[in-house]
Amino acid sequence: MHRQHYRFWVALFFAACVLVMLAACSGSPSAEDAGPVDDCGPYEPTEQDVEKTLEFGAKIFAPGEWIRSYTVEPYKISLTRRNDPQKSLEYVEYLIFTCGYGQSELDSYFGDEGFKVIFSDYESYAATNFCEITSLTLYEYDLVDEGNPLLARYWVKQDSDTRILVNMLVVPETARASLDDYSRQLFPELPACP
Repeated sequence: MHRQHYRFWVALFFAACVLVMLAACSGSPSAEDAGPVDDCGPYEPTEQDVEKTLEFGAKIFAPGEWIRSYTVEPYKISLTRRNDPQKSLEYVEYLIFTCGYGQSELDSYFGDEGFKVIFSDYESYAATNFCEITSLTLYEYDLVDEGNPLLARYWVKQDSDTRILVNMLVVPETARASLDDYSRQLFPELPACP
């Protein structure tokens, strides 16, 4: 009888140890570990978000020719690549919608008022085309900066339920062939509107 009682307590002790170890391993991270949060979750970009943004187009825009700068802020990462001799610019944003987004968020962010803000540094802008496929939209614009005519392509890629990748390419009007080439490399599924 004494031996059965001993076995029971040893088995109970080991079971308790296993439960404690499982609880410790599967414990959820504290709010401190997740960083600042809003009503739907963490809004600071993750390391994966930053890495994905920096890698986007990195093999296409050679570091010696294109000067890169970027910022990481709540809800977004912004990346700019400039090629001053070619008077060309690539601008990438990786946007975080912690609560997700729907058509109304897309319409307000990428509607007339949104583009008014996006192109506010240019003398003028005019939409020339618009097209879309499953989760990728392309807006094409003619711009004028300091009297110089420019071409812009502005892609909006729905990357996940909470992430949107935005990419804008701006080149001189005379560099349409370069714009077409970069566009095919960046978005082969929708390099330009038909």
